[in-house]
Amino acid sequence: MPENIYALLKRILNPFIFGNIIIALCAFSLFLETYLLLGVPLKVDGLSLLVFFATLSLYNLHRLLNYKRIRPEDYGIITGWSAKHRFTILMLAIIGAGGVAFFVFQTTLPVFAVLTALAVTSVLYELPLIRYGKKLHRLRNLWMYKSLMIVLAWSITTALLPAVNSGIPLTDYGVILIILERVLFIFLIAVCFDARDTEFDKKDELKTIPIRYGMVFTQKLYKIISILFALVCSVHYFLLEQRIGVGMAMLLSASVTYFVISRTNPRRSDYYYLFVVDGMLVLQFLLVALLHAF
Repeated sequence: MPENIYALLKRILNPFIFGNIIIALCAFSLFLETYLLLGVPLKVDGLSLLVFFATLSLYNLHRLLNYKRIRPEDYGIITGWSAKHRFTILMLAIIGAGGVAFFVFQTTLPVFAVLTALAVTSVLYELPLIRYGKKLHRLRNLWMYKSLMIVLAWSITTALLPAVNSGIPLTDYGVILIILERVLFIFLIAVCFDARDTEFDKKDELKTIPIRYGMVFTQKLYKIISILFALVCSVHYFLLEQRIGVGMAMLLSASVTYFVISRTNPRRSDYYYLFVVDGMLVLQFLLVALLHAF
């Protein structure tokens, strides 16, 4: 590809990738996917749009807080772009907050309570409030809280909330299995990003799986999680509900995601992670939307 065309594509795509618009679309897509998995007609409602804007706002607020802690000589592609486009990130965070303020009044009380707990936890995630040893630490710096928080927040937001919004009991076996599937899938993505962040997380004194156990173990973990995800989906959609189309979509998603993630390494381009790896979340939704009727 000619260099000038490549540079033009980066200028067009950078605000979507580094401005967290794509990751907001990922959360939006998984939320809508859960409606299909629950057998609820696909609908773009106020809560799904709230999830999009909340993700947009929180991720950009975290981006603003993070780049300031990094020395300019240590800037990577993401932090360099963030430092140069602080106003853009701030505006996207404000737009996201405005969307949340608008759509939050369309939610029910149970949904609002869950959203409030998620919002508080997400904000505290970056603040040094926990005393451990002789200094204050952010929640994300404690044990493996970084990955656990991401998995919990994404699973509640994109799997539990659609069920609550649809009036389906959380004791329903279908809801439980969907949440389990989402936990496994998001955990796979989260561990992959932990592997990408190994060098930075070491400086930040984080104890992630790749840091604690190494990349050989992490590569094996990718395979284990992918197999568990495929097994749960097979039991759910082939044995219990006999929804062949959905089952095939989920297994295809598992295969493609494992293929993509198994080819990552800590030095791979951020574009690969933020566009291709994160894109697996949107791909799963598209596969389910395409095949769920079969």
